[in-house]
Amino acid sequence: MSLPFTEQAVAEALTVRLREMGIAVLMEAPKVSGTADMEVILPSGHHLFLDYLPNLTSNQLAGAARRLRTSLPAEALAGVVVRRLGPSLLDACKAEKVCAFGLDGNAYVRTPGVYVERLLPAPPVKRMPSAGTCFTAKASRLPRALLALYPEAHTQAVLSEETGLSRGYVSILTSRLAEDRQVSIRSDRLHLEDPDRLLDAWAAHYRMDRHRQFHFATVMNGYEQGIGKLARALEVSGVKFAFTGWTGGYLLTPHTTPTLLTAYVERVPETLAGIHPVERRGNVLLLVPQDTGVFQFTTPSPFGPVVSDAQVYLDLLGMQGRAREQADMLRHERLDFRGRTL
Repeated sequence: MSLPFTEQAVAEALTVRLREMGIAVLMEAPKVSGTADMEVILPSGHHLFLDYLPNLTSNQLAGAARRLRTSLPAEALAGVVVRRLGPSLLDACKAEKVCAFGLDGNAYVRTPGVYVERLLPAPPVKRMPSAGTCFTAKASRLPRALLALYPEAHTQAVLSEETGLSRGYVSILTSRLAEDRQVSIRSDRLHLEDPDRLLDAWAAHYRMDRHRQFHFATVMNGYEQGIGKLARALEVSGVKFAFTGWTGGYLLTPHTTPTLLTAYVERVPETLAGIHPVERRGNVLLLVPQDTGVFQFTTPSPFGPVVSDAQVYLDLLGMQGRAREQADMLRHERLDFRGRTL
C-alpha cells in the first residue's frame, strides 16, 4: 500500500508501535485527499487521522491540531506522528485531546476503548566515531554547506569555493557521501537526497566537547541585555564571533528564556568588559572551534551573526536542561526541509 509519507519507514514504524500496544488496526491512505497523512481504523470502528510532523514542539501543537481538525469529519479523531515525544509535548497532547506517536517509542492514545500512555526513560546518548566520515572537524564543512544551500544543487567547484576546501578534498568527501547514498551526482551537480537523514547522521557523530570551552560570568538585567553586552565586548576586542547553542536558538526561534550566553570565537580575548573568567558554571560559554568552518553560512541578527541553523541545532543537542526542546523548535521552524522548494 502506498502512503503519502515522505518516508515510508515512518508508516512501518508506526505499525510496529501500534502492534506493541496490542492495537490491531487497518492503516490506509485517507480516502479524502488533503485531510491527513494517514488514516487508522481502530477496532471500535473509529477513524484516527494522523499528520506526520517530525519536529513538532509543544507550543505548536494547538495550531497543528486545529488545522488538522478543520479538514476532518465531525466524529473523526486527530493525532500526530513525531520523531521524539517528550514530556512537554505529551502533556500538550493531553490538554488538546490529540493522540500522539513518537518514533522514539513513546505514545499517547485516548480513544473509545483504548488508553495508552507511554513515556520511556531517555536512552543514554551514544556518539559514533567520526574518523573516516564526512563529519570530522574540517570535513563537516561540506555537510554544513549542503544543508544550508538545500534544495539547490551545485558543482564540486562551487562547493569548494563556498567551503574553502580544496577541490580534491571535496571530491573525496563527495565519494563518501555518494557511497552512503546521501548525495547523487546529476549533470555534474551534487544533489542532496535526504537532508533529514544527513542531519541525523551528523548529529550521531557530533561531539561538542571537541571544541575548547571557556567559562565566564557576567551580570545581566534580562537575557537580551546580556546578549548585547557580550556582543559589544567581543566587537570591541576585534575577535570574530558567532552565537550558537542557547543564544543562537533564542535569536532564531525563541522557545524558552535561557540563562546561558553561548558563542563561538576565533580566539579568547585577553579582556572582555564586564565579563570575567570563572572555573566553571558561569553564565557565559565561549567556544574556540576545532575548525573555522563554524563561521560559514551564518545568519545575521540584531546582536551579531548566528552560526548556521544546523550548527545551532547540533550544539543545542549537546546542552543541558530544556535545550532539546529548543532544538526541536529550531528544527521545526528552520530545518523543515520538506517545505523548501527552488
